[in-house]
Amino acid sequence: MKLIKKILLSIFFLFVITLVVGYFYFDNKFTPDANYLSVKNESGKIPIEWTSKDKKALLLPIHFQNDTTTYFLQFDTGSPYTLFYKNAILNISAITREEKIASSTFKIGQCEVSSNTFKMINFREQDKNSKLIGTLGADILEDRKTLIDFKNNSLYLNVKEAPKKNEDQLFDFKFKKRKIIIPAILDNQNENFLYDTGTSGYELLTTRENWEKLKLPNSIVTTEKGKSWDNVLTTYSARANQRIIFRQHSLALTEVTYVHGFSKTQYYLMKFSGMSGMLGNKIFLEHSIFIDCQELKIGIE
Repeated sequence: MKLIKKILLSIFFLFVITLVVGYFYFDNKFTPDANYLSVKNESGKIPIEWTSKDKKALLLPIHFQNDTTTYFLQFDTGSPYTLFYKNAILNISAITREEKIASSTFKIGQCEVSSNTFKMINFREQDKNSKLIGTLGADILEDRKTLIDFKNNSLYLNVKEAPKKNEDQLFDFKFKKRKIIIPAILDNQNENFLYDTGTSGYELLTTRENWEKLKLPNSIVTTEKGKSWDNVLTTYSARANQRIIFRQHSLALTEVTYVHGFSKTQYYLMKFSGMSGMLGNKIFLEHSIFIDCQELKIGIE
């Protein structure tokens, strides 16, 4: 009996140690580097552009000094960093390139963004003739206030205070490892959703189990193939008739999607953060979102 107790005790301690080590491993893995952006001035109104009629990607115009060309960054809160696409910036003299980093200053609206250590990546088919030259990541939100006004197709960065209409509707959210995690109620369950502007053309991406529960029984399933960074994904979308409740505000959920092909890193990020799914821009297109990453308050109007 004593031997059995010792064996069980050893297994228990091994299990605890594994959990602790696993926690610190994933905590470290998903912790982004320090924010390398310098941001000056309120942006004023920045017009939103879209890559297609179905609004698959949200683009924002940027300008460099002494360059009359309008370039674009995809606004992707799923990325913890603002970065450039290596091939697309080859002919831009306002960007100084090294092996893995770049130095530059650009304007987005009246907001001036600069860094000596912009990350660079090789990204898909982007080439030197492309005007889409990078990603505006969630680091632009950190310690700042942002308004995304989908109703008027515009965005405001580094604003000083919440719009008056949003003040009474603010509620708590988490900005964990530069991920926007919003609490909500769906199907009478308390959930936490990642808001990812990079999944722009979808309302809600969730697990297959949740998808089966939320979709309408006789809905036609639409299948699409696409890419998320370098991962080939297959999405399965179906009609839904649900409501997502954000504190006092309730939004219609008319479509739900699950994805096959996520990387293990993306899967474990969702599990590690306790999230139930990802909200894209599509569910908010008739609304505006105020995101205060100083006070960790969010408002949906």
